[in-house]
Amino acid sequence: MFRLTMFLRRAPGIDRATFVDRWRGDLSNAIVANANVVRSVRSDVRNLPFAEVPEEHLWIADDTFDGVAELWFDTLPAAVVTANALAADKAIQTIAGETIDIAACASWIGHVVDGFAKGGGNVKRIVAGQPRPDMALEAAQDYWVHEHYDFFTGYKEFMAYMLGYRAIYGIPTPGLRIASQRFMGMCADVDFASLQDLSDAYREPIHAADMMSDIVKFGASGGAITFTGDTVEIAHGTAF
Repeated sequence: MFRLTMFLRRAPGIDRATFVDRWRGDLSNAIVANANVVRSVRSDVRNLPFAEVPEEHLWIADDTFDGVAELWFDTLPAAVVTANALAADKAIQTIAGETIDIAACASWIGHVVDGFAKGGGNVKRIVAGQPRPDMALEAAQDYWVHEHYDFFTGYKEFMAYMLGYRAIYGIPTPGLRIASQRFMGMCADVDFASLQDLSDAYREPIHAADMMSDIVKFGASGGAITFTGDTVEIAHGTAF
């Protein structure tokens, strides 16, 4: 399946609670009323933020973004056409302009590769990054999907904390016409039981000592974005 992923920042002058209320209310209602959404979107997912991330966890649970929206599709053309239709929908854009800082957001389309789901996750971390600049996009993505997956799943102490994993590799889409477009080559959804488990996982000493030795084989040294939330809501369609 294909996913339009949208990292969202709230508009200046509104607090996080107001942003979430508008997203759940007027903005969501306008989106699900769009004819292209009714026809093509298999799932409309809201990843909602913590009211506040405790300071001791900010090193791993970055609080820059206020939410991540996901729209799921059966085909790539449907994803591009629907995203462009939403960008042209005046009702949606009026509400979004009052709710979202479009220039500070990041949106792109990718293909979903499921990893595993153990269940019991209460915290979802979404991290997106770019390939090494001296490496072809597809080669970096292929290494990340296969070799890097085998690499990190080999660390039993680290994996004891991880309850779910899904990879989404970015697809260049020259026909995409949305103001928040910012291509990301690789994105992963990772589930944990708690913020403490998330912190403990990435401080697990054996994995922490080796992690970068593999990431540098495919990933850029900077430019990654992350979001960590404690609530996942299905606004429309089916959970995947």
